[in-house]
Amino acid sequence: MTEIVFSGDIAEWADRIQAWVGQHLGTKAALLQASLAVALCLAAWAITRIFKLDDRKAPPPSGWQADARIAPMMTELKQCSWAGISGALLLMADAAARFSKLPHKVLSISASIALAWVAAHVAGTLIKSRLLGRLVAWTIWVMAVLHALDVETQALEFLDDLGFSMGKSHLSLLLIIKGAVLFVLLMQAARMLASMTDDRLQKAQDLSPSAQVLFAKGASFGLYALAITITLSTVGVDLTSLTVFSGAVGVGVGFGLQKIFSNLVSGIILLLDKSLKPGDVIEIGGVQGRIAQINARYAAVETLDGKAYLIPNENLIGNEVINLSYNDSRLFLRAEVGVAYAGDPRIAMQLMEQAAASTPRVLAEPSPLARIDSFADSSVNLSVGFWIEDPQNGIANVRGNVLLAIWDAFNSGGVSIPFPQREVRLLKDE
Repeated sequence: MTEIVFSGDIAEWADRIQAWVGQHLGTKAALLQASLAVALCLAAWAITRIFKLDDRKAPPPSGWQADARIAPMMTELKQCSWAGISGALLLMADAAARFSKLPHKVLSISASIALAWVAAHVAGTLIKSRLLGRLVAWTIWVMAVLHALDVETQALEFLDDLGFSMGKSHLSLLLIIKGAVLFVLLMQAARMLASMTDDRLQKAQDLSPSAQVLFAKGASFGLYALAITITLSTVGVDLTSLTVFSGAVGVGVGFGLQKIFSNLVSGIILLLDKSLKPGDVIEIGGVQGRIAQINARYAAVETLDGKAYLIPNENLIGNEVINLSYNDSRLFLRAEVGVAYAGDPRIAMQLMEQAAASTPRVLAEPSPLARIDSFADSSVNLSVGFWIEDPQNGIANVRGNVLLAIWDAFNSGGVSIPFPQREVRLLKDE
């Protein structure tokens, strides 16, 4: 059973808090300083409202929009304008009290807290992750407040006394906070190292794309597992006691996550046997596109129209998949057209070859080749075959461009494309 436990002496802590309040806030001078601080904060709020300094929709000053580092800081400064102006006014009041040799402890604390708020939030903008940036900002501000109150040592002692008791184990709140901060920092470091490793692997010319993805995923998993292990060891969790528990949980979870593990193993097989790899153009279940990435659970297939199909890895293993770029990136395509019987098919075939050769993305070698396919009712059916080497950029678009070039060539060369005609005769009844 989990229960909150306070190992310190409650009466002692109550006396310490009462003594601190009586020393710093219980005097008449402290109350006057607190009233002045409130008045200055209200004046700062009025200034921000009058000059609209806290308008979040207003763009930063010209010249700073282009700088990706300065623009967020300026935006954060605008959002903290009330705290900044309050800190400036309180700082001037504190300086005036010091010069006049008057009590100024409350003014000093108030100025430090206000300015620390601005500094902490501006520092948080230097971190790309919004969540981590906010966490760092709040941590800096709380530490600054405790330092300004000159109670950081007492606060740490209080957190160490307050904790949770689970059976024979006891975890202090201070240890939990340290573990949480360490976990966030280690996970952020693991993410950065995984990203750097991925960039290095992508630049490795000796590794195939599938091997690059496999090593990158393995490195990410190892770094995240190391971060979790270090965090648990730091907070005092006995990792050996988790062995039996993890084994029992693994049996139950295995049935529920059977599909997920199947996709995970299928993804590893795909990366190892190199039958499918990022960059391949495939066709499966009527979907044709380029494999953008192979993840642990699914493969992302991007089509030419911008759609992304997330296909489970086990479907790629168990179903028939057409890999249009398995052996070679070059792909053979055909464009079909019919010409009138009155024309010369040899001239039409020559024009088709010239039109295909002039189309962008069509390879000059092997050169396009036209041929007769059949004699239909209304036309002589011809086709021209050609090669491309970048099927990931689309197939239908290059075939359409070839047909459009053939249309222009037929119009210039006097070759007509017939349309079906039917002759109807009406017989007179006798």
